[in-house]
Amino acid sequence: MGFRFRRSFADACLALLAGAAAWANQAGPAGDPQYFVEGLACQGGKFSLKLPATLPALLALGPRPRVERLETQRWEGYTTTHERVLFDGLYVDLIAYSNDPGRYSLAKVTIRSSAWARLAPFAVGEPVDAARARLGSVAKDDWQLRSIYAGENESVRFETTRAGNVSAIIYECYTG
Repeated sequence: MGFRFRRSFADACLALLAGAAAWANQAGPAGDPQYFVEGLACQGGKFSLKLPATLPALLALGPRPRVERLETQRWEGYTTTHERVLFDGLYVDLIAYSNDPGRYSLAKVTIRSSAWARLAPFAVGEPVDAARARLGSVAKDDWQLRSIYAGENESVRFETTRAGNVSAIIYECYTG
């Protein structure tokens, strides 16, 4: 009797751990497949972000963003600064240029609020099926949107909820 109980208990524990691991993976673990999507780019493609062209206009997207300076590099005659601009539900990593204060290059954009739906072709809160349909046949078997979808040099990935909605949209951008 004791052996049978211990075996059943061990099986139950393994099932519980497997269920917890499956639940924890909703955001998409590292190493998920990557698929090419024509027109996917951070700026200037079919699936691109719709952000202002200048840094001052970007900083005016919402009320007083917090800006974190992550790294500064000195070049001949100017500096570049890697900054993280934090709005409520929108995080923009960018490169700013001292010799051209209006210019910036996108490094990464994370959208975690439906308030920013106008900035991307995908929206936080939308059903996973809607985002999959927008991506096309390349995403037809990616039921939980765990894959990485990439253009020539840039990519987008998603975090999703157990209920089957998009909870975050993360663009990784080429800075040159």
